[in-house]
Amino acid sequence: MKSNGLSLVLFLAALGLGGWATWEHRERAGLEERLSAALKERDAYQQTATRKLALESKTNVRAEGPEGLGPENAEALAKELEKKAPPAAAAKDDKNPMSGMAKMMKDPAMRDAMKAQMRSQVEFMYRDLFDLLGLDATKQESLTKLLQERSSAGMELGLAMMGGEPISDEDKKKKMEEMKLANEESDKVMKELLGDADFTKFQQFEKSQPERQQLNALNGQLKDKGIGLSEQAESQLMDAMFNERTNFKYDVNFADQKNFDPSQFTEQNLGRFTEQQAELRGKILEKAGGILTPEQLDVFRKSQEQQAAMEKMGMEMGLKMMGGKKAE
Repeated sequence: MKSNGLSLVLFLAALGLGGWATWEHRERAGLEERLSAALKERDAYQQTATRKLALESKTNVRAEGPEGLGPENAEALAKELEKKAPPAAAAKDDKNPMSGMAKMMKDPAMRDAMKAQMRSQVEFMYRDLFDLLGLDATKQESLTKLLQERSSAGMELGLAMMGGEPISDEDKKKKMEEMKLANEESDKVMKELLGDADFTKFQQFEKSQPERQQLNALNGQLKDKGIGLSEQAESQLMDAMFNERTNFKYDVNFADQKNFDPSQFTEQNLGRFTEQQAELRGKILEKAGGILTPEQLDVFRKSQEQQAAMEKMGMEMGLKMMGGKKAE
């Protein structure tokens, strides 16, 4: 899986949402446990204090408190309880909203668990490629491992960029360059494994992966309504989406597979990219109008709106994780 800009951003979003939910659950469980312990400790201190004062002042001790204490003893009781009560933990002023998740991601067990999920993700994303190439079991296993290693490397890059500490633009560029070199080396190994013809098919498959993912989601929605795409319509829509995207001229293209520049990852540039993505979707929707039925087109329009919302959320989260600059 190539680590292109938009894929990295959306990866960070998925990582962020899933990881944050896990971290939040852990934190909540830990807080509940500590709260329960603090309440028990408080009750024990209170019982000890009231008994002590009750014995010293020779008063009755009832469930609702000592009976018959004078004002001076009541004040002494309050001071005793205040002295014994565990101090409240000071709230931490943490301006980084992702610091908690960054801390969670440093947990080796969590990182290993996420890497273990990579294989199933690779098998799902590249199942059509495996069918297209018709590889034997040995070659398919070798290819799966190579793709899994790429995905894991992309995950490590994402984790490094959201590690909770500010990363300079120079360091971001360096990490992206390291990823680029690693992918180039991986390409060499893959070309040796597959041969020239099948490696070309792999490259074409990767280039059209954004459209494949969108069409898979769309087809699922259409089939649920009993209006699935014909092979001809799917092929025409695939070509239209791919051609419009690859021929579109961006000011700053976060979907560029080879020239992603992390220093350009600013609020202002993301705003412009979002505007141009909307323009691109308009062009695609216009083309789709000549391919799909009115019912299919309505579902496609809603699917595009959902994708835009997910993309926007992913970029906003990516901006926080990667320490992107605010618009001036």
